[in-house]
Order: sequence, then structure tokens, then C-alpha cells
Amino acid sequence: MIKKRVLILIKGLGLGGAENLLAAAAPHLDHDRFHYHVGYFLPWKDALVGPLRAAGLPVCCFDVRWMADLRAVARVRRFVKTRGIELIHAHLPWPSVIARAVARCCDVKVIYTEHGCWERLNPITRVVNRATFGWNDLAIAVSDDVAQSMAGVRREQLHTIANGVDCERLGTNRDARAEVKSEFGIPPDHHVIGKVANLTPVKNHLLLIRSFARLLETVPKATLLLVGQLRESTESIRRLVRRLGIDERVILAGPRDDVPRILTAIDVLAFSSHTEGVPVSLLEGMAMGCAVVCTRVGGIPGVIEDGRNGLLVDPGNTVQMARALEQLTQDGALAARLARAACKTVHERFDIAQMVRQVESLYGKVLQ
Repeated sequence: MIKKRVLILIKGLGLGGAENLLAAAAPHLDHDRFHYHVGYFLPWKDALVGPLRAAGLPVCCFDVRWMADLRAVARVRRFVKTRGIELIHAHLPWPSVIARAVARCCDVKVIYTEHGCWERLNPITRVVNRATFGWNDLAIAVSDDVAQSMAGVRREQLHTIANGVDCERLGTNRDARAEVKSEFGIPPDHHVIGKVANLTPVKNHLLLIRSFARLLETVPKATLLLVGQLRESTESIRRLVRRLGIDERVILAGPRDDVPRILTAIDVLAFSSHTEGVPVSLLEGMAMGCAVVCTRVGGIPGVIEDGRNGLLVDPGNTVQMARALEQLTQDGALAARLARAACKTVHERFDIAQMVRQVESLYGKVLQ
């Protein structure tokens, strides 16, 4: 069988959700059918280059500092021609726009994966993405909610494939709880509330911090652990923590490359975002046995059924979030039941090997 040559194209290879998804998928790719390359643009976002290369994937940086730089198209076009690439699988809007432009002057197919709802895109990005969308051969949405946000897209051109996680690999991290607590200076008897997300406004960490401050009134032995890139919301988060007087109870851990290990110390995983697709860190936490509470936004209700495998609260509602946190920290039987159901949900519906098979099936369809 002659292998088809595929270029996976993404903005950067930092520790974000879409990027971590690529690293988790790497061991499950079918190298008998496809010869894979990975390309990225932002040279300073390179945390996952090593893991991808260790998994046998050639990685190329196109070294573009600004995504609207027209040199990006020229560099990807040159790579496609010299490597004989037949299909580009682009993640997120700007890499997809670049891939579509390359396809207009090369004999190459394009599949685009959208990880978030279109209404949260920058207005210029939204316009350019929509204007060039018809140049895709197929598109993938990571949830039904994301698919519904892509107004005007023909249904036959769009497939919904949920994100997945490597359940088997995650199972090897279960014994690090005491070690992680000690590393962060968290007392052994504290309940740990955790969130894994970059510190950006859309993730609404401020809501979670206010809710956590309320929780401390009834559950004083608790710590909030925030894991993720320190971004534009960092200073406002620090100011709020100081104003509420809970500095000693909130830990900003920054970006980590050992998130599954960190999750072993988290009792309740909380997502307070204004909008979401299907967060990879949510699926990882569920697979690791965390009880979860999330705002009812984006693709999350397609994963979490309130009261069965987690708790859902209205977006922006501090009181509901605090009440849900209190339920899960005070009622151990409830937390354990929801955590078991959450773990079962991920193993049955969101295993990454299944996700990879579905995506590669679309590769075969497009390349035929």
C-alpha cells in the first residue's frame, strides 16, 4: 500500500487543549496508511515538539510571528510541494485559512477542525474564516454546539467528532496524589478544587475564585489550584485573590506538562468558562476520577448530564457554582458516584483511539 502524505497544521505547539490533543493522538495514528508531518507557525510555542518527535512524527516550524503574514502561505506551499503532501489537516481558523490558500495553488486536499464556537472568534478572523470556508474539502466540529455555531455551513460538508483522551495512559498516574500535594504545599486534609485552562477572560477564572471564597465560609480546609498559561487575565486574578484575602488558599501553578499527574490531587475539577468546545482537560479529569462541576456552555452539556456524571451551573452564576462546590466537598458519596459515572462516560464515548479512527476514515474519504 502506498502511504498517503498528511500534514497536520496548527498555530503553535504550546500546552493548549488542541495542541495536547495532537500529542495524545500521536501513538494511535495509522502509520501503515499515512505518512505524517506536523507543522506549526509560532516558534516560541514549542513545548510539545519533543513529545511529538519522540512519537515518531517529523515536526517543522514555519517561523511566522504574525498569522496574517503572507510568507506563511509561501512557506507551507513550498513544504507541501517538496514533501509531496496530499492532505492538510488544519486545526483552528488561521492555520486553516493558510491551508486553503495553499490548496488554491497546489493539488492538495484540506480538512479543517474547529475546536470552539464561532461567536467567540475575533471579528476579523471570523470574516476571513467564513469567506474562505468553501475551499475546505471537509470540516470537523468537536461538538454539536460547535457545529451549530458554524452558521451557513452545508451539513454534508461538516462532521462532528468529539475530542478524546488516552484512557490507558491516564491510568498510569493514579498514585501521585500525596506527592503532588506536598509539591504545592497543600495540607494533606485539604479538599483541592482545580481548574486546568489558560488564564484568558473567556475561561472566567474570576467567577471560580469568587465561588471558592464563598466555599471557604463553610469548608475552611480547601485549596484552589489553577493550572494553565499565565495570560491576559493573570493580573486581574491576582488582584481579586488579594482583595478577597485568600492568597494562601489559591495557587497559580502556571503551565504544566504533567497535567494527568496534577489531576490525581484534585478532588473537584471546575470549569467556569463563558463558552467552551469540549475541553480535553475536562475529559482527562473525568477519566482520572475527579468529580466535576461546569458551567452549562458550549459542548459541555453534551458530555456532562447534570446529577448523573457531574454538576452543571448557569454561566456567570457565582452562587450556583459555590453551592455545587460545597455539595461535592461535603457529600463524599455524591462526589464518588458522579466521579465513577464520569470515568465510565469517558471510557465509553471519548477514548482517543476511537477519535483517531474516525478522523482517519475522513482522510480516506477525501483522498479517494
